[in-house]
Amino acid sequence: MNLTLSVDDLIDRAASAGAGAGVTVADPGAKSGDVGDERARRHDALTALRAALDAGAAVQDALSEAITRRAESAVWLGASLADLAAVTGHSRQAARQRWGDLGTIYRRRRWLGNHVEEAGWAARLVLDAAGDLVADDGARLDEALSALRTAADAVTREFAPSALGAADPTARWHLLHELVDVHLRAAVDTVTGTTTPEADFAVHGARGVLSYFDSAIT
Repeated sequence: MNLTLSVDDLIDRAASAGAGAGVTVADPGAKSGDVGDERARRHDALTALRAALDAGAAVQDALSEAITRRAESAVWLGASLADLAAVTGHSRQAARQRWGDLGTIYRRRRWLGNHVEEAGWAARLVLDAAGDLVADDGARLDEALSALRTAADAVTREFAPSALGAADPTARWHLLHELVDVHLRAAVDTVTGTTTPEADFAVHGARGVLSYFDSAIT
């Protein structure tokens, strides 16, 4: 792809839309030395310039969003701010200032990467104890457990050796994060009691995992 031609085409299309695209530029009026319809042509050129500037701002916004998405993907795959700095050619502090939210992603990913088995274990213990869990709202508990099971099964598939070539390499980490921070949390928050020591152990274990997760990401 020829980037210059692509940008020119985008600007030309924006400029040709003119006032129809919401572009309004005041006519500066006649100038000495105008020949024929030069005043109108000048106004058209100024309107085209405004349209081009607007198109350029839109392109810059889209490019910035695309770069941020790729930086986030890199961090979900274990990259540090130092790794990003090496790519950008600027300091780690500059990377931190540019992508302020990446620190949160980095801490979550680091915890998840070190506790894949523990997260799955906590979820399965709760699911295995489903029949011995008590809640004020039984339907809500059933719904939470069903969502937890679906999430746990998805994580198991994504972390299987056969999933190494998955189309989205970050998918497994998003699913694991959702398993812990959304579905496991929702399930144990719904539980108000247990009827067996095993179920009590499962709930306390899950709450312990969540407490450890929360302390690590702040």
